[in-house]
Amino acid sequence: MKLWLQSGSGLSADSGTTYGSRYEQSLERRLKTVVRPGTEFGIFGIGATPFGKDRFHAAKHKVVTGVIESALRAEGQGYDAVAVLNTFDHGYYELRELLGIPVVFITESTLYLACQLATNVAVIGHNKQIQVQVEELGRRYGLAARMVAGESLDLTYDDFPKMYEDPETYVKSFQGAARKAIARGAGAFLVAGNPLNMFMVDQGLGDVNGAPVVDGCVATVKTAEMLVDMHALGIERGKTGLFAAPGDEDRLRLRALFE
Repeated sequence: MKLWLQSGSGLSADSGTTYGSRYEQSLERRLKTVVRPGTEFGIFGIGATPFGKDRFHAAKHKVVTGVIESALRAEGQGYDAVAVLNTFDHGYYELRELLGIPVVFITESTLYLACQLATNVAVIGHNKQIQVQVEELGRRYGLAARMVAGESLDLTYDDFPKMYEDPETYVKSFQGAARKAIARGAGAFLVAGNPLNMFMVDQGLGDVNGAPVVDGCVATVKTAEMLVDMHALGIERGKTGLFAAPGDEDRLRLRALFE
């Protein structure tokens, strides 16, 4: 099995991304411990990280195009599934139109897993906008009744390198935010965005007061592996409603818009 892991950032190829190289190394370490024996993976970024991608809707449009252009290469290169690791689940409908292989998304996968682990889930975001926008995604996915108000750590991308210089301070900040959400009824946590999630993984923070901190990287990869298995059994995603699939000719014409 081959998994194409798609980021919405430029990663270390983009010199303007302060967290790229360390984040990639963290992902590599974690993935090697969680994928099945025999599962191969590749981590792919977009050309550059747009300003404000973790806060502003305008920047998100640039990311969507970059994610689609990159992930479209997966099927032709023999990958069995695409797993989008961008917190806003960019390309949610578009990639399902353009690819015949399974496509999974980090926030959707993590929220659904969290709801199997606890009655209620809260989002802890590295800034307020990423928190509220992920909470809105949860409502779109039909999980409003399972979510309680989350918290923000008020961080920027410039803070990510600093976290590894003083990890105890940032872990305590996260734990304090989580306890506020626990007081409102949270039983599990989604960490938004994924560089913050990977930092918590690196620090070994698996729970706060017994409430699981759900690793979005694990949730996404395991969901992808499961859907590849189901695909092999002939169980595929629906192709009606909002997941309506174009015909072969239309799909080729649509893909040409991004190639």
